[in-house]
Amino acid sequence: MRQYMLKNKQTIPGFIVVAVASWAIALAAITAIGIILWIVSSWMHFDPLAAMPKPLSLLLGLCGAYAALGSICLWVAMWVYWIAVERSSTVVRIGWFLALLFGLHYGAMFYAYRVWSRGLTKVEAPPQLASATSLS
Repeated sequence: MRQYMLKNKQTIPGFIVVAVASWAIALAAITAIGIILWIVSSWMHFDPLAAMPKPLSLLLGLCGAYAALGSICLWVAMWVYWIAVERSSTVVRIGWFLALLFGLHYGAMFYAYRVWSRGLTKVEAPPQLASATSLS
C-alpha cells in the first residue's frame, strides 16, 4: 500500500491523496467545460446542452455531481490541513485563510495545488507481518 508523508510529520494513506487529486481535477474539468458551454451558447445563440445526446448529457451530469460533492470534501479537507498542519508565516496563513474563506471550493483547489501537494512525499509502507503471533 502506498503511503505519503505530510510535511515529514503525518502519514496518510495513498487513497486520500488520490481522492483529493480527483476532487480537484473534477472541479477544474467541470468548470472548464461549463465555461466553454457558456461561451458557445452566448456567442452562437445555441444551446449545446439541449443538442447533446442523452448519454453524453447524463455523463456530464454525473461528472458535475461528483465535482460538486468532491468540491465540498476538498474544501473541508483543506480547512483541516490549514488548521492542523500549515505552519507558514502569519501573513501567508492569513492569505490562505482568506482564499479558503472567500474562494470557497476554488480557493481550496488552488490551496491543494500550491500548498498541500507540495508538502507530500511518497514513502514505502512498513512491511506487513507475514503471520500473526499468538500466545498459545
